[in-house]
Amino acid sequence: MTRHVTLPVLLLALASGGCGADPEPCTDNCPDLSGVYAIENTTPTGDCAFSPYLIGPTVQLLQNDNGRRAVLHIIDPALRMELELTGDVYAPGPGAKPELLGSFQMTARTVRSATDSDNHPVTLDVSASGTVSRRDERRVLSATLSTTDVAGGQGCNVTLSFTGKGG
Repeated sequence: MTRHVTLPVLLLALASGGCGADPEPCTDNCPDLSGVYAIENTTPTGDCAFSPYLIGPTVQLLQNDNGRRAVLHIIDPALRMELELTGDVYAPGPGAKPELLGSFQMTARTVRSATDSDNHPVTLDVSASGTVSRRDERRVLSATLSTTDVAGGQGCNVTLSFTGKGG
């Protein structure tokens, strides 16, 4: 099975630091990535027996804990509720392009119904990662939302890559 690396994942890897070193979450003077972003492009990949998590027409990226933690609300189509993802903020690494403000990475594990019409429980790993850059005096969010069935044994994955513009 071929796995495609999406642009936001590549940008996150580039933004997060040097060769062979794992990126370290920001602990002080963290970049401000927060804002409301109007979604302009979405690219879904993968087809699984569960309904993947979704985003709305706008997303709000929040930060707390003095900017060290990022928060993103996504939509659970099976339960028709929001799920809060929380994760770390990363400052641009050495050699990063000057327009890059920073990046984030979030993960969660949930157990829920496979779809709104199938009550069979599934265990899903949900992750979101992305970057925020400044282009033409506007913030640009480039991110990937990934939903993976971990208990089904097949590791089926649905990925939603998206971009949005903020103020």
